Parts: sequence; structure tokens; C-alpha cells
Amino acid sequence: MVEQSFPLSGNYSFVYVIADTSVACMIDNEQDGSGATGTSRSPRNEPPRAAAAQSRSLEILLQFASAQVLTAAQLSARTGIPVSAVYRHLAALTQSSLVAPANHRGQFSAGPATLSLAANYRQESIITSSISAKLRQLSDETQELAAYLVVSGNQSLCVEAVEGPQMLRCSYSAGRSQPLHRGASALSLLANLPAPEQAAAVAALDLDDAGYSAMRRELDITAARGFALSQGAVDAGVWGVSFPIFNSSGHLAGTLSTMAPSVRAIRSEKRLIAATRTAALILNSAETAMP
Repeated sequence: MVEQSFPLSGNYSFVYVIADTSVACMIDNEQDGSGATGTSRSPRNEPPRAAAAQSRSLEILLQFASAQVLTAAQLSARTGIPVSAVYRHLAALTQSSLVAPANHRGQFSAGPATLSLAANYRQESIITSSISAKLRQLSDETQELAAYLVVSGNQSLCVEAVEGPQMLRCSYSAGRSQPLHRGASALSLLANLPAPEQAAAVAALDLDDAGYSAMRRELDITAARGFALSQGAVDAGVWGVSFPIFNSSGHLAGTLSTMAPSVRAIRSEKRLIAATRTAALILNSAETAMP
């Protein structure tokens, strides 16, 4: 049994286990272009080569965070990894249950093991902390949707949401993501990223000069104001406000958002902003107090 571990951004690392060492050697040997599957070279003996293979596997796996199903050709186009190598990585990821064959031949999707990863993340980061309870309280107070989102690559990812009880209401479920520049939640996250990460995220948007200037103004306004506002940026007729949440080290952890139908938010905008601000202050105090 071979356990491979490699770092993600920040202080996190990703670990997966390959049950058959021959699979690990197969991935390692792809780097020399031979396509051989022998065991003459071991990833343990050649850390740089193994790290490169692991990085490719992770890059392939992360594509399923923004797409439900993908073919090997689509994965190759997204990542720049040759199709033959994509298939070899998919074999290892499938064996680890991190990827699974989809319903249509030739397509792949996230595998069942990712459910366990998501459940453990939710239990530790959302339920064990005070975030889940605070979302319920905020939604009860505003009667609107309360959501907590985090940065995931160049996306803002919803990890927990509580809908309001009214007939006309916003719906936004855990697992849904949006580009990291559309809507109040995304702007709140992007505006509070460390400068190098923010610059990389903005550069990835491939904006023209006018678009870049407009984005820069939005980010400056959001940073100066301390929260983000949006109107119809993601879905028509939806108003949103979002406040950043920081961890005990002062780094961005996520963002707390309230979303409401615009026709109702117009009449109670100040109240919705104030309620979300108060909830965010409490969460930030709790995060700061954590050892």
C-alpha cells in the first residue's frame, strides 16, 4: 500500500492511497515518455518525479469540482495533459474511488470517496464550528437565504446554506459554485484574498482593459466598505450582501452572505445588511478566539 501526500494552497495537504504499487509506478514512468509500467523506478526513490505525477493527478481530480462529467479528451483540453497520460491518472484515481465512470461510456465523474471527504469537511469546518448554527439564526432573523461560501480555485463555492421560509425566496444549495468575480459573495472573497492570489485570480479572468479597470474599482470599493453588494449579478432579480470571515491567523476563511429577491430587498436593504454584519462580527470573534 502506497500513501502519497502533497500540499495544496495555504496550510492544507491532500492525501490519497493507491492499493497497488504497480499503479504508482505506472504513473511515475509516464514522465519518461516510455509508457512502460515496470517497477524499475520507484516514486519513493525519485521524489521530484513522483511529485509531478501527483500534481497532475490532483489537477485532473479538481476538474470535477466545476464539471459534473468529463471525458479524457475534455480533461486533456482543460489541463494540457496528454490524453494517454490522463487515462493513466484516471486509472489510479478510479482505483482509489476518487473518480468513477459516469453513466455514459467514455465519461467520468467524481467518485464515491469524494462524498466522505466532503462530509468530513462539513462536519469539521461547518457543523463543529459555529457557522451552521449562525446561518440558521441569520436566516430566522431575516427570513431570507443565508449562505457560507469559500474560495475553490477560481470559483466561489457554497458549502452550507439555509433557505428562508417565504414562498418567494432565493435558493442556493451546498456544492454550487460561481466564477470568483460574479455576485456579492465572489467579490467579498476576491477582495480579501492575499495580493498575489488576488492578482492571479483577476489575471485568469482574461479581461480587456475596460473590464480590468471596472473589476479593480469593484474590488477597491468592496475592500474600503468592508462588505460586498450585488444586484442581479448572478441571477436576475436577486440581491445579495456578503461579509468576509477570517480565521484566527487573520487569513480569509470564507464569506457570509444573505440573498433575497430584489423586490423585497429594496424595502429592507439596511436591515438585511445590518443583520448580516452582526452575524459576521460574531463569527469573526469566534474564529479569532479559537486557539
